[in-house]
Amino acid sequence: MILTPAGAPPSLCSAPGEASSAVANPAQSPATVPQPQRPLLDISNSPTGRRIQGGEDSVGDTLFLETLKVPTVILETPSISHTMAAALSLSLLGHTLFLKSQVPFPIAQLSRMPGGKSNPKAAKKRDELLATFDILASHLQTTFVAISTAYAKCKSATSDENGHTRNVARPSRGTAHLMFVFGPSANAARARIVLTIDGLDVKVWGARPCDSLYRDDDDVDGEEDSDEDSQGSEEVSEEEGSDSEDDASEEDDVSDVESSGSDSGSGPPPSRSPSPLPPNRSLAPSPESLPSPFAPLTPLPEKPTPLTFAHPPPVPSILPPVAPKPQTAPRPPSPPLSTPEPSARASTTSRDASPAPAPTPELTYAEEQQTLRAAERLLSRTLMNAWVDGEGDMSSELAPTQTHLFLRAPRRFAHPAWAARQNLTRALDGVLASFLEDAGALPVPPAARPKSKSKGVRTEGAWIGCRGGSAYAAKAQISSSVGYGADAEDSTLGGADEEDEEIWWAWEGKIVGFADW
Repeated sequence: MILTPAGAPPSLCSAPGEASSAVANPAQSPATVPQPQRPLLDISNSPTGRRIQGGEDSVGDTLFLETLKVPTVILETPSISHTMAAALSLSLLGHTLFLKSQVPFPIAQLSRMPGGKSNPKAAKKRDELLATFDILASHLQTTFVAISTAYAKCKSATSDENGHTRNVARPSRGTAHLMFVFGPSANAARARIVLTIDGLDVKVWGARPCDSLYRDDDDVDGEEDSDEDSQGSEEVSEEEGSDSEDDASEEDDVSDVESSGSDSGSGPPPSRSPSPLPPNRSLAPSPESLPSPFAPLTPLPEKPTPLTFAHPPPVPSILPPVAPKPQTAPRPPSPPLSTPEPSARASTTSRDASPAPAPTPELTYAEEQQTLRAAERLLSRTLMNAWVDGEGDMSSELAPTQTHLFLRAPRRFAHPAWAARQNLTRALDGVLASFLEDAGALPVPPAARPKSKSKGVRTEGAWIGCRGGSAYAAKAQISSSVGYGADAEDSTLGGADEEDEEIWWAWEGKIVGFADW
């Protein structure tokens, strides 16, 4: 019997140094390496090099993702944030541009290389490509925020399977599809790459989480405020009544005094005209009122008074002296706040009893950048393993051409850099359905006839998942009782909103490849 320390349980995961051996020998099983913590991102030696070990719970939730036939990356996170989705989308686009011979060097290496002066035409194309790539990087950050909000406001996200409305501010997970089309237009494509982000964090950005949990307390507070206002108004009215009574009594007293004075006074009433002055009275001032011309003068001191720094004596105060305060015992601590009313107490109890989502731990900027770099390296290794195994190889020789970006999102999706392309919905939906069938994600009805292979270009792609499970598979299970397809859940919810219909959106930027250097 072997005892292992409690702080470092053994876990099945591949060590970072075994990546090269995994590529060389795919049949080799991963070694058992004790680690103190479960790794954030790791990859094992599955046939496509995509398996992420993270515990029994994550393995049970990611069975659907492990059976896919396309290069798949499973992140050790409960959901995929908009920052992670934007970083992986940009990383996959950079890889495909190099694998499709649209750039002579990888994007990361091309941006660090000094601009050559020997070929100004190639330098201009390089600068334009890098500038467009930077603009796309900034647009993707807000794109996934906008699509997350759009999915959160959809009826399928704001209603449960019984049709009851639920809180839209509570986070959930969804699926987003992004397509890269190489060619002059979408209908004349030379290559197509589909990226499926399965487990995107769906929530209404800018809304307070669990807003409905505080609604009852706001009502109770409003009732208490109205009661206090009514009580205060009653007190104010009583005070005004007492003040009016006091004023009336004072007016009565004044009228009584005036009436008594008029009754007691005897003699003729005073005349309004002034009496004439006596003739012998002079208007000149009397000598007594004039100031004396000889005022006593203060004798000057014989010696000057030396300057001192003494403070001037305090000026005697006119106010009476204040009696000293008697020393009292120290003030006891303030009593606790008054207990709330029964209604407020009940609402507080309901708030505590209601299930609230666990807060997601916030990462610092350095930790977030480290996580993004680890995810990008994992995606690169996954594509490399797929190229070695011959499954999902994306490398091909294409002449430099344009690259178009398309996004599948609801009609309520709003972003200034994306324009709706409803005329391409039917064609691109067919391309997406073909990719999902080839990947093993879309079940084929048993009565459906096998489709003949199209003579066009083959659609390739990758799948990004998370430890929280597949949101695409959960969505398909809801719609399995009605029919097949990803959009069949609308009939289960009793009708679909027009704004919830998913169409394709095109990025208005332009990426043009070049081969000269």
